[in-house]
Amino acid sequence: MFEVLDRVALAELSDEALISAVATMTQTEARAAAQRLALIGEVVARQCDDEDDDRAHQVIDGWAWAQAAVSAACNLNSHAASKQMRIAQALRDRLPRTAGLFASGAVSATVIDAITWRTHLVDDADALGLIDTAIAAEAGEYGAHSEKQLIGAVDLWVEKFDPDAVVRSRRAAKDLYVEFDDKDDPNGVASFWGRLRVTDTKILEQRLNALADTVCPNDPRRRGELRAAALAALGVVGPALERLACECGDVTCEGSGKDPRAGAVAIYALTDHSPAAGEVAPRHTRPGAAGTPDSESAATGAAPENEEQTPAAESEPAGPSEPAAPAAHTESAASSEPAEPAASSEPAAPVAGAQPAACNPSPGVMLDGAIIPAAMLAELVAGGAKVQPLAEIAALPAEPRYRPSTALTAFVRMRAMTCSFPGCSRAAHRCDLDHLTPWPAGATHPGNLGPLCRLHHLLKTFAGWTPTAQPDGTIHWSAPTGHTYSKAPGAAILFPHWNIQTPIPRKRAISLLNDTDRDTKMPVRQRTRAQDRAQRIKAERARNQLELALERAESDSDPPF
Repeated sequence: MFEVLDRVALAELSDEALISAVATMTQTEARAAAQRLALIGEVVARQCDDEDDDRAHQVIDGWAWAQAAVSAACNLNSHAASKQMRIAQALRDRLPRTAGLFASGAVSATVIDAITWRTHLVDDADALGLIDTAIAAEAGEYGAHSEKQLIGAVDLWVEKFDPDAVVRSRRAAKDLYVEFDDKDDPNGVASFWGRLRVTDTKILEQRLNALADTVCPNDPRRRGELRAAALAALGVVGPALERLACECGDVTCEGSGKDPRAGAVAIYALTDHSPAAGEVAPRHTRPGAAGTPDSESAATGAAPENEEQTPAAESEPAGPSEPAAPAAHTESAASSEPAEPAASSEPAAPVAGAQPAACNPSPGVMLDGAIIPAAMLAELVAGGAKVQPLAEIAALPAEPRYRPSTALTAFVRMRAMTCSFPGCSRAAHRCDLDHLTPWPAGATHPGNLGPLCRLHHLLKTFAGWTPTAQPDGTIHWSAPTGHTYSKAPGAAILFPHWNIQTPIPRKRAISLLNDTDRDTKMPVRQRTRAQDRAQRIKAERARNQLELALERAESDSDPPF
């Protein structure tokens, strides 16, 4: 019809033709989305239908295999891929009439998302058929509804044919819960909310008020801010916390001093240079020196140098890396401007290769991608945050054992920032640190290490996904289907001036032992994924039944006036 990016051609369209094109493209978009979900549904069916009991009990079952394929193909994280798979499954197996309407382009993907979710608790086939028929007859009008109206329109039919399957408020369905982060949170802060037992709430409230009362009258913060600071400090110090750091600015104030919250933060500053692929770290160096295998060995779980490491066969994923001292991972931040810590009232340790700060200092970036504004970063440093220069790449040669040193671990995680699997956004400090070429054939070297979340670590080990590292930190993945995908390190995007180039060490000619019985080592689950889902639906329906019974009882007890 016309080239949609050709602004000259678009400008020549009449108003009528332009609006007609918008309507046509809207329907085309819906049809394309329906086709995409139909394809995803086929992927799920091939892997999950007729799945035998042994495979269904494996951690990497058919669903996990399909999830990885969809995640990589669509560049989605695991949760988003699973959501798409559930929608596709519902359209394929539960709501065929609604699926047909979607395929015609009459409804949008947003409407389909709401329909499949609001009907997911229906477990009676006859009721589901009636609901599907009713919704398909009127879903073409749903696009004009607000979100609340859309939910009400779908729930009307669910309420009519299967009242126990109406999705109650997720918040109300949970007796006790705590949730974190809202998509609308501004940089530097995060929302959290929840519900506690009334007695626990009173205990917490009294504790926070008591700590808020320990600051002097000249502290400029309001009551709510003081309670927020007290709650955060409790998370760092624990029950031993006796008073809150005062911010009155008077050095003679009894409450003045370092804020324990800042002390739980590690700010990593970036440095440069590149190691040789075959270079091995010296075995006799000063204990604790940055870049040596025994640097902070107690924090990483690494054994002393004179102890032989005997890791599990590389066919078994390593256990989750032990957390470093709390400061290393609770709020790790990477900064692209090593000179920023100079804002501290106490000078930070000198950083090799540091460049003068720009006019506007750069913010910090947490490993999960959250932004720490520059002003807040300076406050953290002034308050006692640990400033830890990342080891220069030249100081990170191959290490002669399985577990990487603290310095090497920090570099690899800061470079990747997230899981190295395509589409996965799990923060690197919550991932296993994996030898991409299994050790001992693959060296413990920055060019052969990458963070992988437990799911994708298992997929690499058992499901035929093969990674290949590149000097710039990018990892190319070869899927069992023959497709290839790439995942660039987060630092390459956020800190383009940081030198993360490293040569890739050669694979050593060492045969791996016990590599023939991988299938027997696959972790298994006590209940299959289908059994877990059925149990959750059963439990939620039971809660709905109880709520309905209570509502009827209250209604029957109302006085007649």
